[in-house]
Amino acid sequence: MISKDELQIATKTLGRDFTETELRMIEALWSEHCSYKSSKRWFYLFKTTADNVALGVGEGAGLFDIGGGYYAGVSMDSHNHPSQIDPYNGAGSGIGGTIRNVISQGCKAVGLMNCLRFGHPQKPKNALSLSNAVRGISDYGNSVGIPMVGGEMEFDESFEDNCLVNIVCIGCVKSENVVRSIARTPGHHIVIFGSKTGCDGVGGVIFASNVISDSKDWSTSAIQIGDSLAEKVLIDTLTELLEEHLIDGLQDIGGGGLAAAAGDLAHSGGTGVEIELDKVPTRGVVNPSDIIISESQERMLAIIAPTNMDRVKTLLEKNDTPYAVIGKVTDDGYYTAKYEGEIIAKLPISLLVDGVLIPERVEGKIPSQTDSLSWFKEPDDYGSAIMNLISSVNICDRSWIYSQYDQHVQSNTVVDIGQNAGVLEFPNGRLLAFTSDCNSFWCKLDPQVGTANSAAESLRNIVSMGARPIFIANCLNFGSPEKPDSYAQFVESVRGLGRFSHDFNIPIIGGNVSLYNEALVDGQNRRINPSPQIMLAGIFKEKFSPIKRNLVTPWANIFLVGETFPELNGSEFQRVIVGEVKGEPPKYRPNWEKKTMDAILESHDRGLIRSCNNVGRGGIAIALMKMALRSEYGFKLNMEYIPGTVNSLAQSLFSETSSRYLAEVTESNQPEFLSILEKHELATCELGLTTLEPTADFGRFTIPLEKAKMEFSDGLGKYLG
Repeated sequence: MISKDELQIATKTLGRDFTETELRMIEALWSEHCSYKSSKRWFYLFKTTADNVALGVGEGAGLFDIGGGYYAGVSMDSHNHPSQIDPYNGAGSGIGGTIRNVISQGCKAVGLMNCLRFGHPQKPKNALSLSNAVRGISDYGNSVGIPMVGGEMEFDESFEDNCLVNIVCIGCVKSENVVRSIARTPGHHIVIFGSKTGCDGVGGVIFASNVISDSKDWSTSAIQIGDSLAEKVLIDTLTELLEEHLIDGLQDIGGGGLAAAAGDLAHSGGTGVEIELDKVPTRGVVNPSDIIISESQERMLAIIAPTNMDRVKTLLEKNDTPYAVIGKVTDDGYYTAKYEGEIIAKLPISLLVDGVLIPERVEGKIPSQTDSLSWFKEPDDYGSAIMNLISSVNICDRSWIYSQYDQHVQSNTVVDIGQNAGVLEFPNGRLLAFTSDCNSFWCKLDPQVGTANSAAESLRNIVSMGARPIFIANCLNFGSPEKPDSYAQFVESVRGLGRFSHDFNIPIIGGNVSLYNEALVDGQNRRINPSPQIMLAGIFKEKFSPIKRNLVTPWANIFLVGETFPELNGSEFQRVIVGEVKGEPPKYRPNWEKKTMDAILESHDRGLIRSCNNVGRGGIAIALMKMALRSEYGFKLNMEYIPGTVNSLAQSLFSETSSRYLAEVTESNQPEFLSILEKHELATCELGLTTLEPTADFGRFTIPLEKAKMEFSDGLGKYLG
C-alpha cells in the first residue's frame, strides 16, 4: 500500500486529490516491485556497459552482440509470492511473463532455465509445493515449445513459507529486427492483443511488495492464471507481426498491468498516452480501476503506425487473437485514462513512473563470523560421509525434476541438463553456454563474499566446459528492506556482485529485484536466506565442442588445479554433519580465480582436457563423484598431497575453497598442460588415474559406484515419488 508520506508528496505534486483509479495506478507503480525504490540507488555498483552490449538494463530483456548480425537476449524474473500461494499457476505464469519480456524486444525465445528454492521435501507440504511448481513449469514451457536447458535447486527450511521461483528466458534476434519498449511518435495507435483482461492478478505487484501473512487471503485476487496455449498463439502472432516490421514499440503487460505497460512506453519515449478502458477486451471485469491494473497473463501492448494498422488487424484476425485499438500516443506527457468517454485518470507520466518518493532505509550491520573450525572432527567413516553428501537434497540428482521438461524442442539444444551448463546453438552457428548459481548459505553468513563466490562458481561452470564468460543476469531475492539487518544483506550482496562484475569485466545486462521475501506465520516472522541468483552466459570458440564433466578415457590422469584451504564453514559437509551452517564462508579470491580461468581456457583451446569439473558444493569428493557417476569409468587416487594448507583427509575432501578445477588429461597431453599451469603460476597435483573398474578409490577407502549411483539418484525421488 502507498504510505502516508508518499500520498502527501504525490498529492502536493499533482495539486489535487486523486481519483480512485489514479490512486490505484500510483499504488501499483510506486510499489517496490515496480519502482525498485529501495534497490535502484545501488545499481551504480554494477558494471553494465561493454562494447558488445546492444541493450542493457531497463527494458524487457538485455541484448548482447554475439556476431554475425545476431544478438542474444536474456530476461531473468521472479514469481515468488504467487508460487508460494499457488505453486502450479504461480510458477507457470512466471514462465509466461519472462518469455514475454524477451519477445517484447523482437527476440525469438530459444531457451528457458528455472532456479527453485523450497523447504526440505521430507515434509509432505514442501514436496507437494515443489511437485506442483515443477508441473506448472513443465506444462507451460513444454506447451509453448521452448526447451528447458538448465537450472538450479536448493532446499532449506527458510524457504518453507516463502519459496523462490526464478525464471530465465534466452532469446535470439537479428540486429535489424530489434524492437524497443518505447512510444516515441504522437498519433500512433496503441493496440492490446492476446488474452482478454480478467480479474486475476489485480494488485499483484502490491502483493509482491509485502510480507506474506497467514492472516490474509490473496489466493483469488493477486495470483495470475496462466494459459500456455494462449501464449503459443500470442508468440506465433507476434512472430508474423515482427517479420513484417509492423510494430514501432512493444511491451509485455506484466506487473502493474496497463498502468505500467503504457506508462513505461510513454516514459521511455518522452510522450504521453490516452487509453480508452471500455475498449479493452475483458472477461468478467466491470470496474475500470481493475482493468487498468489487472495483471492477466498472455497480453502485449503494441505501438502501431496508422499506415500499418490495416495489416496488423488482418494478421491478428487471421490468428483469432483477441485485440483492440485502445488508444493513442500523445505529446502532452500525461497518462489519460477514459471510460465510456469520461476521464477517470489524468496523471503526469513523470509523476506516475518516476515520481516515487525514495524512502529512507537503514543499513544494519552484518554479524561478524569466526573462521574457527572448533566444530570439525574427522569422520569415523569417510565413505559414509561421502554417501551422505551425494544423497543430500542440495547435491543429489535432479533428474526427477528436469526429466519432466522438454529439452530438445526447436533442435538447438547441444548439451542435456545435468552438466555444468546448458548449451544452445544460435542461428549464426555459435554455441553459447548458460548456467546459474547461488549458495544462499554462504550469503547468509557473509552476503558480499557469498554473492561474489556464487558468481565465481557460475563462472567456473562455464569455463569448465570451454566457454568464455560474456554477460550476467541476476535475480536478487531478499527480505524486507524496511528492516536494517535484511537491508544490510541486500546492500552487501549488491556490493559483492558489483565487485565481481568489475573484477572480471563482465557486464550485467538484465535482472530483477524481489524483496519482502518473508512470511508472518503464527505471529513469527520467517525470512529466506539471502539468495542472489546469478545467471552467467559464455560463448565458445567456433567449431569447439563443449567439454562435459563425465570421465571419458581409462588410464588418463586427474589433476586438481588450484590450492585448497581448510574452508569448511558454510559447507555442505558442515550442514549435513552438524545440521547447521555457521562461521566464515570460503574466501573470494579474484586474482586466483582469474589465473585458473585463463589456464583452463587456454588448455581447452589447445584441446588438452578430456573432461573437466568445477570444485564447488561438497568439495573435491563430490566433484570427483559427479565426474564418475554418469561415466563408465571409475578412478584411483592418492590424496596424500593436496596443494594448500589442509591438514587432514576430510579437509582435503570436503573443503569448498574457490578457484579450483578438476581436469582429466591423457598422458600425451600432460607436458603441455603442466606448462600452461606453470606459466600462470598455479599450484596443481596429480590426484590419480581414471580406471576401467566402476569404483571410486580414494586411496584409504573405496566406494562402489553402483551403490553411489543409487544413493545419488534416489536423493529426491524418495520424497517426491
